[in-house]
This record gives sequence, structure tokens and C-alpha cells, in this order.
Amino acid sequence: MPRELSNYYENIEFTLDDGQTDYDLDANESDFLTVFGPDNSADKFPEWVEIRTDQTISVKLNLTTNDSITITSTDVPYVIDSVRMKNMFLTNGSGTDAAVKLRFQLAPVR
Repeated sequence: MPRELSNYYENIEFTLDDGQTDYDLDANESDFLTVFGPDNSADKFPEWVEIRTDQTISVKLNLTTNDSITITSTDVPYVIDSVRMKNMFLTNGSGTDAAVKLRFQLAPVR
């Protein structure tokens, strides 16, 4: 049975300061999970994110103890899918503040 397309997404844009370690997206960005999650319009957590940045950053999904994924400006857009995302932790050790753009949605139809 084909999966139904979703009407929901979240777009979050912010500056990640140089030297920031494990920036807690849920604690610091009030727009995160305002659409997704059991108490919101889309009753599931996002399973897909497109990441854009102008510097090298690393991200960890859900827990600060999970492995880091390094993303450079030449990797963008960088897509992570097939993981339920309840939080994201970002680190910037590039030497320059990083412009970060995140677009979350449910897993796309394959």
C-alpha cells in the first residue's frame, strides 16, 4: 500500500556560534517540534531532515552520546532519513559562526 504524503513540515533557521558544543535544538529553538509529535498536528516525530550550512558542523540525533555526523558546506543539502528525530544536538568548531537551515518532515514516499 502506498504511503500517504504529509501536509506537514518544519523549517528552522538560526546562527550556530563558533565554539558551540551540543547545542540542544529542542531547548533552544522554540519552533522545533511545534508541528510534529504526539500532541501536535502531525502526530508522529519527523523521520527526515535536510540540513544546509555554510560552515563545517556536526550533528547528533536524539542523544548527546550518539555518534556525530560531520556536515561541510560542500555536502549541502545533506539529508538524514529513516531515523525518528526527537532532538538534535549541533556542534560548531569551524572557527566561524555557521548559518544553519533545517527542514524536517515525515519520511518521504519511496
